[in-house]
Amino acid sequence: MGAKKKKSSKQGANFAVTLITLSLVFVFFGYLIGTYLVGALQKQQQVSLQSSRQGVTVSAPAAPKQPDPPVTSTPVPQSQVAQEVPSAPPASPAPTPAQSEALYRVQVGVFSEKANADRMVAMLKDAGYEGMILSGPPYRVQTGAFSSQDNATKLVNELKQKGFEAIIVR
Repeated sequence: MGAKKKKSSKQGANFAVTLITLSLVFVFFGYLIGTYLVGALQKQQQVSLQSSRQGVTVSAPAAPKQPDPPVTSTPVPQSQVAQEVPSAPPASPAPTPAQSEALYRVQVGVFSEKANADRMVAMLKDAGYEGMILSGPPYRVQTGAFSSQDNATKLVNELKQKGFEAIIVR
């Protein structure tokens, strides 16, 4: 009878060690997957913030490129050449993470279908505003990015007067 008790307690110990080992393996893989997903989401958010800062409308298709006009070879006096060359705009410093987090955005809709978000962007353009769609689903339609909440509130009030439902988001 003593041999059976030792065998069952040994099996119980093996089961416990196996259970603990499997738990640690699953926790480790969960950590790795979670870290990867958080990094991917942060990268997606940075891309959408950069495109909104540059005024890029995500939903608008690119306009077809027009052919360049033919070049004529008429001599231009050297004094005119120096005057006609436009100077490059000064490079703006890259915003710090603290600046980008402090932006107040005006959101005019959240849609589960991209076609509906595209229609909202078209309505904004018809009303004279730039609109952009943050990737989704859900597809968030936003216009304006302000460092001041007062400026964002002014735009919300202006949009509401024109029949849009608008809120401020950060």
